[in-house]
Amino acid sequence: MKPGLSNPSRIHARKGGFSLVELVITMTIMTILVGVVSMRANGMTDKARAAKIISTIEGLRTPVMMYNQDTNQLPREYSGYQGGTYHRLSIDPGIANWDGPYIETPISRSWNPTGNLVHMYNQAVPSYSGNNGFDLDGDGTQDVDQFDAVTLVFWGIEESVAEKVDRAFDSSLSGTWTDAGRVEYQTGSSRLNVMIYNR
Repeated sequence: MKPGLSNPSRIHARKGGFSLVELVITMTIMTILVGVVSMRANGMTDKARAAKIISTIEGLRTPVMMYNQDTNQLPREYSGYQGGTYHRLSIDPGIANWDGPYIETPISRSWNPTGNLVHMYNQAVPSYSGNNGFDLDGDGTQDVDQFDAVTLVFWGIEESVAEKVDRAFDSSLSGTWTDAGRVEYQTGSSRLNVMIYNR
């Protein structure tokens, strides 16, 4: 008999479960994996947010054009407001020749990847926004008459996301990316203005 083992019948089989060392190793591996995944997800967040904005813009062009053809007016849609006055694409505003709804649901904050406001204005330059109109060709002059365009405005958009949206629409233009082309970005207010229709 080995020393220290007075009674071989006292040797017990290991009970089920994990040892403290096994748990610590598992937790360490999981922590590392979460860190790697979250770093990669942060890089994808900007791409995903930009893709959602781009998809929203592209999805609204045809409904806006149809509304304009039917009513000879430009529509507006405001997130956070109720009724046809503020949702002319989705709710009958009582305008002659309206043949909608042109979109299934009213624009809401869920259309903005940050959860902030998103509004569609029936003009190129919303009067309070402080932008100077749209310079479509990047030559430094305003090219769009104020009341001949529809502007989609997203609040709370990070500059890196706005720049990705700008590249999708205005990549070949000269001038500053924040104020040349169909996409304009107001750094101080994190507001992204996109002209989605010009008649």
